[in-house]
Amino acid sequence: MYSEAYCMAVKGIDGCMIRVEADVSDGLPAFSLVGFLSSELKEARERVRIAMKNSGFRLPPKRITVNLSPADIRKDGTGYDLAIAVSVLTAFGFIPQDSIRKYAFIGELSLEGRIQGICGVLPQVYTAYENGITHCFVSQDNAEEAGVVQDIQIIAVSDLAELVSVLQNNTGKGFFLNGEKYPMYGVTRHQDWWGK
Repeated sequence: MYSEAYCMAVKGIDGCMIRVEADVSDGLPAFSLVGFLSSELKEARERVRIAMKNSGFRLPPKRITVNLSPADIRKDGTGYDLAIAVSVLTAFGFIPQDSIRKYAFIGELSLEGRIQGICGVLPQVYTAYENGITHCFVSQDNAEEAGVVQDIQIIAVSDLAELVSVLQNNTGKGFFLNGEKYPMYGVTRHQDWWGK
């Protein structure tokens, strides 16, 4: 099964949308990452695989191929982990593909599945906004910086299991977690949330 999710690459002060495509097929079990990747991004394969396992997602033995497109742009850093995990989990059916078409995902995953903050989230969120993304999921550490960008909803989550739960409970009228409305931070909400 095929799926896709979105994140951003930053070169200097310019950003570029990255489409993270995942394909799951029968064959010898493997997890391959392609798309002009830096060494730290190649290591995402192990971070993401172990984070998914430790978050309670048991994946059947399949051949998983993840492509970060466009392939002519070099991808550096660890902020792609979250989008890779979301794309793979969507391909396995844990997340509905239709529910993430206008969303972007920024964050590094720890081995236990926690979403860690990264540097340079502000230009990434602004790039997402310029490309029509309506919601951006970030770590709680990056919520304040990401909330500076107007007209895009910022959703701060602490770990991968929480993120998937929020996406699974998306009713189209907002996000819910354990039956409660989930907080989103735009500029106004950001100001209220941080007490400024």
